[in-house]
Amino acid sequence: MIDRQIDLATPDGQMNTFVTHPEEGGPHPAVLFYMDAPGKREELHDMARRLATAGYFVALPNLYYRERRDFRMQPGEEGMKEMFGLMRTLRNGMVVEDTQTLLDFVDADPAAKTGPVGAVGYCMSGPFVFAVGG
Repeated sequence: MIDRQIDLATPDGQMNTFVTHPEEGGPHPAVLFYMDAPGKREELHDMARRLATAGYFVALPNLYYRERRDFRMQPGEEGMKEMFGLMRTLRNGMVVEDTQTLLDFVDADPAAKTGPVGAVGYCMSGPFVFAVGG
């Protein structure tokens, strides 16, 4: 497996993104993996790696990049309050714009197959997947 942490330039700043894919057999079909409310973290990196082991090129962006490069949810009420505050900063239109940046990156990466792209979202990001697909 090849894992990379990259920064993608958007009109709103640098969107730090985790990318993973198999070393051989490419190019691989692309999947955009949208984070849940607790943020981009190692647990989600592991989930992206599981998809990649099945032959996919997976990109997992930090959707909170406008506010925080690295969000680590703290336990308790204060952690929940901070997480909900960050969630409220996101709008479908913002994620659609971020997705165009991701798609441009995927189109330019030789490890990613051109053509249809899959999307994974759950919890907070479920509605974002519908917004980018519509």
